[in-house]
Amino acid sequence: MPQADSPLRALIVDDQRDMLMTLGILLRSEGLTVRLGEKGAEVVAAVESFRPDMVLLDIEMPDRNGLEVALELTQRLGERCPVLIAVTGHNTEAARRLIAKSGFHHHVPKPYDFDALLRLVHSIERKAAAHA
Repeated sequence: MPQADSPLRALIVDDQRDMLMTLGILLRSEGLTVRLGEKGAEVVAAVESFRPDMVLLDIEMPDRNGLEVALELTQRLGERCPVLIAVTGHNTEAARRLIAKSGFHHHVPKPYDFDALLRLVHSIERKAAAHA
């Protein structure tokens, strides 16, 4: 987790470039340090090098789906795993259960409710500051 005076770090991974850029702009405007990625296969290495506090991860990517990536991150990093936020167009009860079972901490359905997303980010920020 970040020092009390350092910004939260977010890794955003989505194969939809427009959505990726929009989320990057939104979170940077809120003061976060952001890294962007378009491939599920690159997430584990990016987490290890960037050390984000949270990962916004698209579930349905052509090269490697977010469910597999979340499972690998939680198994590999355990307690050191960043907060994992699933982003997907699926918002059924079955989808939410599968997302939670894969190791995600939160689920944000597409299309995004940007206000709800920012409330989630700020709640993670408050928890990080409390643990710093």
